Amino acid sequence: MSNRNSDFENVLKWIVLVILAIFALKIVATVLGIAWFLGGFLITKILPLVVLVWLVMKAVQYFRGSNGGTSPTPPSSF
Repeated sequence: MSNRNSDFENVLKWIVLVILAIFALKIVATVLGIAWFLGGFLITKILPLVVLVWLVMKAVQYFRGSNGGTSPTPPSSF
């Protein structure tokens, strides 16, 4: 009888472990899905805008010249 109870306990333990493992895998899949969505959004929507602004800034710097378009300050006479 004790062996039968032990087998029943083992089966229950394995069932609980399987349920917990499935729950953990669902959480991991959800986190990975959110990361995949955010990564795709950033690459397709935000990255082109950032690159465009960076290129505009570089073009403005190029056309202003190497000193940024301002005249250097004269040395102090003190």
